[in-house]
Amino acid sequence: MKILISELSNYTQKKIVHEISDIIYKAPLFTPLTPIWNNQLKVSITNAGAWGWLSDKQGYKYVKFHPFTKKKWPPIPITLLKTWNKYSSSLIPPNCSLINVYKNEKATLGLHQDKDENNFSYPVVLISIGNKAIFNYGSSRKNLKKVCLPSGSVVVLKNESRLYYHSISKVYKSDKNIFFNSKNVDLPKEGRVSITLRRFEEN
Repeated sequence: MKILISELSNYTQKKIVHEISDIIYKAPLFTPLTPIWNNQLKVSITNAGAWGWLSDKQGYKYVKFHPFTKKKWPPIPITLLKTWNKYSSSLIPPNCSLINVYKNEKATLGLHQDKDENNFSYPVVLISIGNKAIFNYGSSRKNLKKVCLPSGSVVVLKNESRLYYHSISKVYKSDKNIFFNSKNVDLPKEGRVSITLRRFEEN
């Protein structure tokens, strides 16, 4: 698995924060529900691109419209596309940018695989902005490694690691992350944002 730590400059991170703020303004955050049990996830999400990922009691899915505004998702910003081009080794651009917002240190994301995309030949690129977090990953649920992701980290899942299990088990509390002086109320001063770039192909 290819893990790149603290590769994005503060300048690039601030550009991404500005772009994410614009996406949230156009496609407001919402809290998805788990399939079957209908429980709320511990993160809020939104999307950009031709497709957006979400979950509800019917299952996991890709959709073209925001579930509440019924509008198309905003386009993927240029800085995120440049990050994909730099790290993914893919000549085909992503068409989904899932944005997970962790409000504080109590927010986590359970162990899962990114396997709703139909074609696993395309990589998945994850960008971490904000407080440090513990990222767990491995080829099976019982064989997990962990790494601390500081703000600006980029993780690439591709080839043999494309279907690795992964999770966020801990977000560290801090008052010095890149959101601390932000005037945007939608971004967490005590948390983090994870941006996941993916390619979805309709069957």
